[in-house]
Amino acid sequence: MRNRLAMVLGPIFALTGFSALTLQVVWQRVISLHSGVDLASTTTVVAAFLAGLGFGSLLGGWLADRLGPRRSLILFALANVGIGVFAWISLLLFYDLYRELVPHLSSTFASFCFNTAILLVPTTLMGLSLPLVARAVTSSVSDAGPLIGRMYGVNTIGAGAGAAVAGWHLLGTYGFENTTRIAGTLNVVAALLIYLTYRAVEATPSTAGANQPVAAATTTVADDERKAGVSESGGQGERVWPWFAIYGLTGAVALGFEQLFFRVIDAEMRSNSYSFAHVLMLYLLLFGVGSAIGARLLQRGGDPRRWFLWMQFSVGITALLAIVVLVQVLPLSGYLDEQLRHYFAGEGYNGGFGTIDTFKEWAKVIGVYGAIPLGLMGAPVLLMGMSFPCVQALVSHRVDSLGRRTGALLFANIVGNVVGTLLTGFVLIDVFGTAGTYRLLTLALGIAGVAAAWLVAPPRRIIAVGAVIVVLAGVVGVSPSNHRLWAFMHGADNDEILLAEDHACAATVKFEEERAVLYINASIQNGHPFDDFHVLIGLVPALAHPQPEKALAIGLGIGSTTYGMLRDPRLREVETVELCGGEYDLIRDLADQGRTEFSLMLDDPRYIQGVGDGRKFLLERDDRYDIVTVDTLRSTSAFSGSLYSREFYELVASHLTDDGIVAQWIPTPRVANTAAQVFPYMLAFRVDDYNDGSVFFLGSHSPLVLDRAAMIKRLESAAAGSFSPEQLGRLQAFIATAPTFCYTNGTVLTGVPSDQENLDLRPRDEYFINNAAGTTLPNC
Repeated sequence: MRNRLAMVLGPIFALTGFSALTLQVVWQRVISLHSGVDLASTTTVVAAFLAGLGFGSLLGGWLADRLGPRRSLILFALANVGIGVFAWISLLLFYDLYRELVPHLSSTFASFCFNTAILLVPTTLMGLSLPLVARAVTSSVSDAGPLIGRMYGVNTIGAGAGAAVAGWHLLGTYGFENTTRIAGTLNVVAALLIYLTYRAVEATPSTAGANQPVAAATTTVADDERKAGVSESGGQGERVWPWFAIYGLTGAVALGFEQLFFRVIDAEMRSNSYSFAHVLMLYLLLFGVGSAIGARLLQRGGDPRRWFLWMQFSVGITALLAIVVLVQVLPLSGYLDEQLRHYFAGEGYNGGFGTIDTFKEWAKVIGVYGAIPLGLMGAPVLLMGMSFPCVQALVSHRVDSLGRRTGALLFANIVGNVVGTLLTGFVLIDVFGTAGTYRLLTLALGIAGVAAAWLVAPPRRIIAVGAVIVVLAGVVGVSPSNHRLWAFMHGADNDEILLAEDHACAATVKFEEERAVLYINASIQNGHPFDDFHVLIGLVPALAHPQPEKALAIGLGIGSTTYGMLRDPRLREVETVELCGGEYDLIRDLADQGRTEFSLMLDDPRYIQGVGDGRKFLLERDDRYDIVTVDTLRSTSAFSGSLYSREFYELVASHLTDDGIVAQWIPTPRVANTAAQVFPYMLAFRVDDYNDGSVFFLGSHSPLVLDRAAMIKRLESAAAGSFSPEQLGRLQAFIATAPTFCYTNGTVLTGVPSDQENLDLRPRDEYFINNAAGTTLPNC
C-alpha cells in the first residue's frame, strides 16, 4: 500500500515543487526592486530563503515522527494551504509594505531582517514537505534511500519545470502578481489532492496488521530493527552523525559549483531576461533525474558509503573536466575553433532572438541554450542528485526516527549551502577568480575520493589512493587559468583582454585594433575612444542646465557618460554608482596605458566613485541632484525592468531639484511612453550615426529651454584636450543643429494603454518574447 501511495503522491509532490520554484523566481525578482541586485542583497535573500527551508526541515522531521504516516499527510495538506494563502497576499508584503517602511530599512541588515521575517513563513511550510512525505510513504528501512530519493527527484523535477514555465512564460505573460496567484492556487489544489489521497488511504482495507495503531506499528518495526543489530546511533553499531556533517560540507561545495555554473553559462549565453530561469531549470531537472537514477542504483545493492564518496569525487572531476574540454580540447579542431571564436566574439542573444527560421539558426540556439550548458553542468549535477539517496540510506536506520533523520539531513545540507554561497561569493571568486575557484572546489572533493579509495580492500587500497591523487592532479594541472578562461569566453587570445573579476561580475576590456571595448560577464557594453552617443547623454543635460552643481550617474560603463558630465566645469560634484566594481579597476588600467580621457576623469577632484545597485542607492539616500543620468542598458537584459519602470522614474523624479534634468537612452517606444507619464517636460534627441539612429531623452519638472549658443560656449570652456578636434567638431554641430521632438510639454502623457508601459510588477520590455513591441504616443 505504501508503494501505491508513493505513486499517487509523486505527481502531487511534483506539483508542489513546480509552485515552490515559481514563487521563488517571482519573490527574488520582486525583492530585488528594493534590496538591489548586487551580491550583498541577493545573498541575503538566498540566505533568508534557505533559513526557512532549513528550519522547516527540522520541524517537519520532528512532527512527522510524532504524527506518524497518515497524519503526516494531513499536515502536508495544511502546509500547502498555508503556502497558497500566503502566495496570494505575498506581494502586498514584499512590495507594498516595503515601500511604506523603506525609510526605516535603509541598511542591509534591516532589509535582511524584513525579508527574513516574511520569507520565514512560506519557506518553513515548504521545508516541512519532504520529511512529512518521507514518513508517509516509507514502511521499512530498506526502502528509505530508494523511495525517498525517488520522491525527492520527482519534487525537484517539478521544481525545474516550475522554473522553466515561470521564467519563459508566466512572468512575461501575466506579470509578477498574477503569477504568484497562479502558483498559490496550485498549492491549494495540491492540498485538496493530498486530502483526497488521505481519505482513500483511510478507506483502504488493511492487510497483515496494517490496521494497527500507528505508534504500535512503528514500535514493532523498531523492535525488529533492534533485533537485527541496528543501534539508535546508526546501523550495525555505526554512528551516523559524520554523514550529516559530510553532507553539509558537500552541500557547501555544491552551492559553490552552482554559482560558478551560473557565472560561466550566463556569460556563454550573453544573458537576457530568460537565461537565469533557463539555467535554473536545467540544474533542477538534472538534479531530480540524478536523484531518481541514484534511487534505482541503490536498489541493486552495493555499499552506499562508497557510492556516495565516489560520486562526490566525480562531481569535482567532471565539473573541472567540462571546462577543460570547452576551453582546451574543442578548439583543437580547426572547424570548432572557428565556430566557437565567431560566436564568443559576438553578442549572442543579449539583444533578443530575432528571427530564427533556418536550420543553422536553430542549431545555434540549441547549442547555446542546450548543448553547452548541459556539457558544462550535466555530469556533475546528475552526480549531485544521484548521491542523495545514498546518504539518505546511510542515516535511515529506524522508521520511527525517519522524519527526524530526513529533516536533519536536509538541514545539514542547507547550512552547507548557505556557507558555500557566502564563502564562494564573497571570498573565493574575489581571491581566486572563476577558474581558480573551480580548481579549489575540485580539490576539496578530492578528499571524498581519497576516503572512497581508503574503503577499498587493503591489498588494493594504496593503488586506489594513488590513482585518485594522479587523476586529481592531472585534471587540475591541465585546467585553464582564469585569464585564459575569460579570453576564450570573448573569442580572444590572452593578450587581447584586460580582466577584473570580483564577486559581482567579470569585467573585461577587449582590444579590437585601436578600440577598447567593455564587456560585463561577456556581454558587450560600450568602448573607447568614446562614441558621441554615450558622451552626449552626460554632456547635453549638463550643458542645458542653467547652473548645475551636483550630478549622479547610475552606471559607469566604460565611463563615457560620466566623462561627458565632467566636461562642464560648473559642476562641483559628479558621483557614479556602479554595480560592477571591477569597471573602476579597468579604467585605471586604461589610464595607465596613456588613454587621456580616463586620466582626466580619475584625476578630477569632483569625481566620486561608488559601488552598488543604483536603484537601491536612490532608495537609501535623500540627496537631490541637478543632473541624473542612467547609463545605457539593453531593455532585454535581466533586471532591466528595474530601470525602465514608471516607479523607477518616479523615484528619480523625487531626487531631482526643481529644475533638475534626467537623461536616459530610449531603447523602445514603451520606455518613452512610461517616462512621459512621470515627467511633465520631456525632449528627445536622435543620434543618427550611432546604431542606425539611437535616441535619448531629457526629462524634468520644469520647462526644458535649450539655449544652444550658451551650450556651445559652455562646451568650449571645457579643459583643453577633452576631445579630439574631430569629435569636438561633431559635438558642436550636434548641439547647434540637432532637431528635437517632445513627448510632454507641461503635462504628463495620459491615456496610455496598460500594455504600452513598464511597471515594477509588469516589466514588459524585459520579457520581450511575451510582449509585442510598444508604440510611441507623443502628445506634442
